[in-house]
Amino acid sequence: MTHHPRSRQPYLIAPRYLAGPDPDATTTAAHVLQAAGWYTEHTPDHTDYIDPGGLRQARHLADVADPGRPGQPLMTWEFTASPVRGGPAAWTAWFCRDTPPEIVAAFAAALADDTPAPAPGTSPHYLQPPTSPGHATAPLAAAGWTRDLGNGEAAWYGPHRQAAVITPRFPDASHQGAANWLCAARRATDLTVLWLALACPHTPTHLIAALCRAITDPTPVPRRTPPAPDTGALTITHPA
Repeated sequence: MTHHPRSRQPYLIAPRYLAGPDPDATTTAAHVLQAAGWYTEHTPDHTDYIDPGGLRQARHLADVADPGRPGQPLMTWEFTASPVRGGPAAWTAWFCRDTPPEIVAAFAAALADDTPAPAPGTSPHYLQPPTSPGHATAPLAAAGWTRDLGNGEAAWYGPHRQAAVITPRFPDASHQGAANWLCAARRATDLTVLWLALACPHTPTHLIAALCRAITDPTPVPRRTPPAPDTGALTITHPA
């Protein structure tokens, strides 16, 4: 861990996938969606963010642990898109509570962006069928992550193998179920999961690519409190 002289300014943490949550974040998925014109609906248990057409939705769940799953990561963001208003979701992506907010916000921004380059077919970008997983993981390859093949899927590992992105395993001839996309980071000293995100195999490729770009983005992110020393190999600086 590399430290630089302290100041009253926030710490700047790199890599961002080890920066942890930030209750003081100024750029969150909620901010992104509201800026894109999505409207909100509140209940005691969750807040829904819905696009003007009603086909895209993000749900932020109340920060309450599930007593039926003690010790399990608490999933607090759920993103979906449907071909018809009120219809079943074509795909779903989930982020746990401790996911760095910059990563969730990047996914939300890609989902809310109505200006991506047009893809083949007539469906909007958020309903496009996925292409090769390699297109989604191109940012990982560009960032120098290590690819490991096995069990019909590919796992990509970041430096020190503290972060991983695992591609889905699609059904084979036996029609066994497909695994989800999995993105996660762990603590350096043991296998404790710091955060994780899941996305079903039908999630559009450009959304997963946006997620991979956010995870590997080398730009430091601000935190008022630095992560614990056992988090891993961090560079901690301060703005000038």
